[in-house]
Amino acid sequence: MEQMTAREILNLIDWLRTQGFDNDKIVECIEAIEGKKKKEGDE
Repeated sequence: MEQMTAREILNLIDWLRTQGFDNDKIVECIEAIEGKKKKEGDE
């Protein structure tokens, strides 16, 4: 399984900020990518 490097995560955060994401949404996005957060309807 591939993992994101710290540099890739920082690049993602920078890109999300330029797209208008606030810090809470950025964290939510990273958690979703990592699989820690369940999608709505998943139980």
